[in-house]
Amino acid sequence: MAVLVMGCADGSRKAETASATTPYDSIMQAEGYDVVPLFKTRTGHVTVTLQVNGKPCVFLVDTGGGATLIDIDKKDKYKLVPLSVKDYAAGIGSATPLVRTTGTFGINGAEVRNDSLFLMDISYVNAEFKKTRSRQVDGVLGTDFLEKHKAIIDYSRSTLYLKTDPCGKN
Repeated sequence: MAVLVMGCADGSRKAETASATTPYDSIMQAEGYDVVPLFKTRTGHVTVTLQVNGKPCVFLVDTGGGATLIDIDKKDKYKLVPLSVKDYAAGIGSATPLVRTTGTFGINGAEVRNDSLFLMDISYVNAEFKKTRSRQVDGVLGTDFLEKHKAIIDYSRSTLYLKTDPCGKN
């Protein structure tokens, strides 16, 4: 598979896949989208693997979730520093605090800063996935991230399309 490297005015670089797997992927790439595969768990949930601070991170894609978060037990793995308690999670346990942090997400070689990232105990999610021998997740990718990166989810192709700025402005 060929890789095309694009340079930016600030000297940073972004790698893009030069050959797409489908004509639709080529069209989306021409429009500035990165093509990211989605995976379905045994329970029917959708996951995606992105890089967080340089390490692969499996996210549950939650189109109804208002926040992107990583399991607080994984903070050391992803070198995430707790900054402050923002609020309490609604819908996923009102007694669960959201601890603000920041991190860098890697999407097909592009790096984007995420200042709207939270740490939260999601062990109960993985406990349920473990019962069905489903893939464990490290975090939840919420609508905040999906909207910011103009996400398009193609369920029939199991593909997530995300817009990233090749010069790191988002």
